[in-house]
Amino acid sequence: MTNGGGQPSANKNRANQCEELPLIRLPDYNNDHMKLCVPIQAGLLLLALTIAALPQQPTNKQETGPSFTLRIDTDLVLFAVTATDGNGNYIRDLRPDEFQIYEDGKPRRLDFFSMTDEAALSRPLAVVFALDLSSSLKPEETVMLREAALKFTQLMQGESVFAALTFNYNVKVIQDFTSDPQKLEKAFSKAIRFEGSTRIYDAIDRAVMMLDRRAPRSRRGRPVRRLVIVISDGFDSASVIDRKELMRRASTAGVTIYSITLPSYMISATHSGERVITPLDATRMVANTGGRDFAADAQDFGPVFKELAEEIRASYALAFYPELRDGKPHDVKVKTTRPGVQLRVNRTGYVAPNK
Repeated sequence: MTNGGGQPSANKNRANQCEELPLIRLPDYNNDHMKLCVPIQAGLLLLALTIAALPQQPTNKQETGPSFTLRIDTDLVLFAVTATDGNGNYIRDLRPDEFQIYEDGKPRRLDFFSMTDEAALSRPLAVVFALDLSSSLKPEETVMLREAALKFTQLMQGESVFAALTFNYNVKVIQDFTSDPQKLEKAFSKAIRFEGSTRIYDAIDRAVMMLDRRAPRSRRGRPVRRLVIVISDGFDSASVIDRKELMRRASTAGVTIYSITLPSYMISATHSGERVITPLDATRMVANTGGRDFAADAQDFGPVFKELAEEIRASYALAFYPELRDGKPHDVKVKTTRPGVQLRVNRTGYVAPNK
């Protein structure tokens, strides 16, 4: 039983605890390092290797073929990729052969590929909301924030799970991963004391750790995408975590960081209407994990979360099984051959398994 690149999917060296997904084989695109497959389940929208559901049948009948099984295990290295044009519009029609992947500077085969269904609203996510309580947000504004965040969870719910933490001079988990919106709503309602210094990087580090150690890897056979949504003014005053180490941890865990910047520091001193560059922006932590920043209007958080939901839907998933099993970190770059298209990727490398 093999995948689209001819590699055995039931490798005896891999973990025995696996999820199985029925797939359909794609044709060989005459590319030595890009033999791919797209997951599909007859009669159902089956999500595989990305947070978005795929169409019920291939759009090109020539791409159908004999079905086989993908075994999802801990060795599989997943990449979430967002493609945009020069104006920031999402590109949703990239083909598998338009992606190129390089490991330590050398071209390598891509084992699996999937694209989102733009209309799909149900997607498996593991999300940690990180809320700044250091006087960046007025107490009355948290009501609107809570309502908008809960609407976002409804759009994204499906098999998704959500957690929440708050931070000022302390980082506190107020809700562990749950699929129950009432528990999340109750947790947000506890965020009423706004005071103290800001430990934004320590909060992101805690969120990454939660996703890596406590979030489910798959839900009913569908791999879960890991997200941190930081709601803050983007300024830090008390974190102790090293920024580069935090970036490494997020990349290794395959976590995408999104930021929602509050209005307190949104407008620059020139009153040009452009948001001031925050220290969080300057680290490029959000951009380097494939995320982006959203400028919030404290009077209405709804449009921000709606835009964030669209961003999450407009993604591709790429994956491969490591050829090297040396337990060492390896750099990975993802490129596209289509001119004028810019990619945002959630990770720049991975740590290979030990034999």
